[in-house]
Parts: sequence; C-alpha cells; structure tokens
Amino acid sequence: MANVKVIPPWQDVAREAIIVMGGALVAAFIVGQVPQLREWMKQQWAGAIPQGDKSAW
Repeated sequence: MANVKVIPPWQDVAREAIIVMGGALVAAFIVGQVPQLREWMKQQWAGAIPQGDKSAW
C-alpha cells in the first residue's frame, strides 16, 4: 500500500486558515458598510435559536 498522508503539512493548514480568516474579515467589513444587508441578515436569522435556549451551546 502506498504511503497515504491523512494530515496535511502545517504550511497548508496555515495557508487555508489565513484565506478563511481573510474572507471572514472582508465579509464582516462589507456587511458593516451596508445597513440594509445587515438588517436583512438579522431577519433571516431571527428565530434560528430561541432566546434563552442553552441547549444549542
């Protein structure tokens, strides 16, 4: 059987983490600049987790 690598090298993991974090920061910046988008997102998530429901944690 060939030598199969299950865990990628740390450099690959770090690169992907930076890409994901960069995308999240860009998305947060865009949402912060567009109030209509922010309100739309609040409406979409309304009721997803009922207030006071600790079972989701």
